[in-house]
Formats: sequence, C-alpha cells, structure tokens
Amino acid sequence: MNISTTFLNALRHTSSDVEGQRSPEILLGQIYKVSLEDKSFLLPLAGGEFRLSDPFYYEWNPFPSYLLLYTLEGSAVLTTRGSEVVLDHEHLLFLDCSQGFSLRLLQGKWRFQMFFLSGAELSSYYSIFQAAFTCCYPIPIGSCVSQRMQQLTKFSFTPTPAEQIQLHRELTDMFVELMLSALSVSRDVKPIPAYLLSMKADFEENYAENHSLEYFEQTLGISRYRLCREFSATFHTSPLQYLQGKKIEAAKSLLLSTDNPIHEVGAMVGIDNTNHFIHLFKKHTGVTPFVYRQNAPQSIRETHCPSVPVGLPPR
Repeated sequence: MNISTTFLNALRHTSSDVEGQRSPEILLGQIYKVSLEDKSFLLPLAGGEFRLSDPFYYEWNPFPSYLLLYTLEGSAVLTTRGSEVVLDHEHLLFLDCSQGFSLRLLQGKWRFQMFFLSGAELSSYYSIFQAAFTCCYPIPIGSCVSQRMQQLTKFSFTPTPAEQIQLHRELTDMFVELMLSALSVSRDVKPIPAYLLSMKADFEENYAENHSLEYFEQTLGISRYRLCREFSATFHTSPLQYLQGKKIEAAKSLLLSTDNPIHEVGAMVGIDNTNHFIHLFKKHTGVTPFVYRQNAPQSIRETHCPSVPVGLPPR
C-alpha cells in the first residue's frame, strides 16, 4: 500500500500550521521502506515524532490503515463516529482509520509520536481492544507503552530485514500488553442498560430535535441526574456533548454537500440561533462554518454527496 497516496486521498478538510508549514504530508512523518510488509509482520508504514501549534484541524474520510498515537506534551481532541476523545499523556490511541476521524488541537502546542501500521494481526487486535477501550488505552503505572513508542522512533526509515523483525517485536510486545489489559477489563464489563442505548439511539436518529433530560426522565422513569451520570460514565461524554457532536457532524456534511446559507444549515441540525451554531461549530472544529466550507478542496465538494441529514420532525 502506498501510504502517502492513501493518506492524501482520504484528506477531507484541513486548517493547520505544522511548524510553520501547511503541507498535509507533514503529518505522515517519514515513510518507511520495508521489504517484509507482504509477509504479515507488524510494521510501521509512516510516522515519527511531531510538534504542532494552534490552530490545527485535520479531517479524514475512511482509509485502510491502523494508527498508534501517544501524546508527550499538550493535548488534542479526536472525533470519530460523532464522539469526542481527549488525547493526552495518560492515554494511547489505537484507531482503525477505516471509520474516518478528525484531529483538533485544544490550545498551545502538542507534541506526540504517531505511526500508521500494517500487519495481518491488527484487525484481530483491534476487535479485542475496542470492546474494552473503544479507541483509547488508559496507560497504567509500569506500562511499556512509553518505552516502546520511543524505541520505534529510533529505527532507520530504511530498516534492514533484521531491523524489521525488531520493529515487529517492539510492536508485538506493546500489543500483548494492550490485549491482556483489554481481556482483563472485558471480564468485568457489564452490559449497557437498554435505557442508555435508547437515549444514544435517539440522539443519533433525531439529532435535529430539541432534546432534554426532563423528556427522558419522564419517558424512561429514571432521574435525569442518574441518566446524565450513567450516560457520561458509559460513553465517556455527557448527553449534551454527544448530541452536539452529532449535530456538528451533520452540519459538516451539509456544508460540503449543499449551498445552503449558514443559518439554514444550523436550523437543519436543530440549532436555530445562528450565533450559537457558529460558536459550537468553531468549538468542535476549530474554524467557523464559513471557513470550513471555504477551505474544503473543490474536489471534495464535487465528490462529497452524502444523503442530506435532516433529522426527524419534532415530537
């Protein structure tokens, strides 16, 4: 797989400053020239250590690869499937890029190590991993993650076959830790209550409606405070933040697939106050709706034609 071509073709939107440069390829780091890729070894295709400054926002359509990302300093926000995850020094991101995602710098500077990977075992590893951690591994005391990620940055980008075996060993050792932790957590995981799944589905299907915790309290017969607490603990985001994320994801699609004015896009996702819509959009993406639409490459606007999300009519 040509990771550079795949990476750039998947790029959907960008607004960034990477050490004073704006080329999206900067985020690939170094491209590894490996000879054992077709022999099922775990190997990096591209990566390295990065330093980024605010403002920074990248968004990708799905593409076939897996991503490891470890924050050294600062923090950023990953958005995928409408959910937001904070990337910080206490977590390792392991992501299947086939689901599409965006990265946004919170503020200041962000220093991190990131690698795009290949390997036959990755899909099996990810299946076990996401059942326990979704996409972020909470790094425990005594973890090998920091050491292994640092070791990866020390290898040549044209590794010999022997060095490629060593790379495979470093990655395997790290994934062994992740898998054992995931299986340990999975034994203790309780099924998600049906009422929380019902709330989540309602947000996803009817995001344009004016939801309230009072409505769910009356409908489900459960205290709004308990619903908020359990939803946040289960899905790692509050009900309001989850709903806002769904609205913004729908708004991004509308901005690229229609020529509707900004205020109409806001209204279509259930945010009638245009100033509030602009504020929320910038909070989630780092740019205003106008700039987001303006900065989208013409090729993306011409080919991006999803079904127009309009939500369901109010109750």
